Amino acid sequence: MSIRMIVASVLCLCHGVGSAQPADFDPALARDLSALCATHTFRDLYGSDAAIMPEGYELVHTSTPRGMDNLFQVFRKGAMGIIEVRGSTADPLSWMENIHAAMLPAKGTVVVDGRPFDYHFTDDTAAAVHAGYTLGVSFLADDVVDQLRLLDQQGVHDIVITGHSQGGALAHLLRAHLEHLPSSRVSARLRFRTYAFANPMVGNAAFAKWYGEAYCSTGTSFSIINPEDPVPGMPLAYHDHRIFSSGTLNGMVAGEEGYDVRSVARSALFRMFRGTLSDLAQYTSASVEKRIAKPVGEVRLPPYRSEMNYAVMPERVLLDPFPYPLILRDSTILSNDSIMRANPRDANGVFLNKALYRKAPGFFQHKPYNYFVAILRRWFPERYAALRVKVLPENL
Repeated sequence: MSIRMIVASVLCLCHGVGSAQPADFDPALARDLSALCATHTFRDLYGSDAAIMPEGYELVHTSTPRGMDNLFQVFRKGAMGIIEVRGSTADPLSWMENIHAAMLPAKGTVVVDGRPFDYHFTDDTAAAVHAGYTLGVSFLADDVVDQLRLLDQQGVHDIVITGHSQGGALAHLLRAHLEHLPSSRVSARLRFRTYAFANPMVGNAAFAKWYGEAYCSTGTSFSIINPEDPVPGMPLAYHDHRIFSSGTLNGMVAGEEGYDVRSVARSALFRMFRGTLSDLAQYTSASVEKRIAKPVGEVRLPPYRSEMNYAVMPERVLLDPFPYPLILRDSTILSNDSIMRANPRDANGVFLNKALYRKAPGFFQHKPYNYFVAILRRWFPERYAALRVKVLPENL
């Protein structure tokens, strides 16, 4: 059995085939949070998030981009506060964070440009976590703590941490870090929940097990996943074909002129091309640290763990794969009599030969807006039916 098949089997075991859902999972909250995660997309594409902003939510703070283009937003809805962590951006530094996938102990100190940051995700000494996402938390955590203090002073004690993709990974680690801070920094009155969308893996099996027991077992943390989305299977690329060569990886970490990091990252983040997985991850992470030293400052991390065994995060709520619209590869087909005669159609006029239609782009199953639409389709069918735009034109 291939690695990809094994991972698919594990995903199915986490929640059947996606039909079941945990008792404490709130579909209405997941709908609203997925919309908040898509606000970045709408602002980037259309200059406004008005069309996607859920009713009753107020944006009260947007952080300054820091570190590897990390940013978070704070929303309020009544007595509930939301910390929404932005996912990967077009900035090559943002993709460096994903690729910086060597494993660190789950408790330690990172130093960036002379500034120490003590992170504490768990006391379990067997647990290990993603180096790049640990750095991401280090860039955001102090600002998040300041915003939590303000929310606490305003009587807002119900806090939801969310994010899509890289933002979802950071949401999990940020939650663990905040829960371990003393009450002098994070008020004991605050109650945390986590809803992560399309998040890649953030730690090894020991960390995932501990996190599940600490937060998922209390019904306060969920990962909402499309099983056809490749990103939740990363940072290891569970594919049966070669994605990266040493040349493309070196081009990414060296920032070579004309090298398009986004095009490679969209085809897949990571492909282990030689040596052991842990050797490659450490080689790549060391290269990333050199690459980011100029814009971020010198980075010093605890010694890497000699392992590379990422595990999926519980508690997984599986969505149905996102349907790609039927779009003919060639618009002239309908006026070509020979093709029309050679290709029968069903009662709805759809060609039985699916090769006549476009295939979905590689990361179509990962798009934030598609997650929002899939949640409507599953739990809010009337709202889904009334939705005028079910697929953003830019995602086609």
